[in-house]
Amino acid sequence: MNDETAHSGSASAQPHSADSSGYDPITETFHSRFDDGSDTIVAIVEAVASVTNCELSAMSPLYDTVDPEALTDIVTSGRDRPIDVSFSYEGCWVTVSSNGHVVVEPPEN
Repeated sequence: MNDETAHSGSASAQPHSADSSGYDPITETFHSRFDDGSDTIVAIVEAVASVTNCELSAMSPLYDTVDPEALTDIVTSGRDRPIDVSFSYEGCWVTVSSNGHVVVEPPEN
């Protein structure tokens, strides 16, 4: 995991702003960012691992849920309009945006 991913129990969790990563207590979602196509998949998997408190090796491969190459192509294609792609992964609802944001809604308990 990287330093940009916050856990729900983190005392330093701050509300989400457009350029921040971490936990947003208002929407109860977790946010991460990616800079280019190669970081997209890593950002998704690391954010979901943090939210679900799972080791990366214990998670199902992302390609069992969504085609990683197609997802990366869609969100990094530089189209004129913003694009959001949402899907369920490891019990979480994940939204990946063409602006470089990953939002993870944790599973409901």
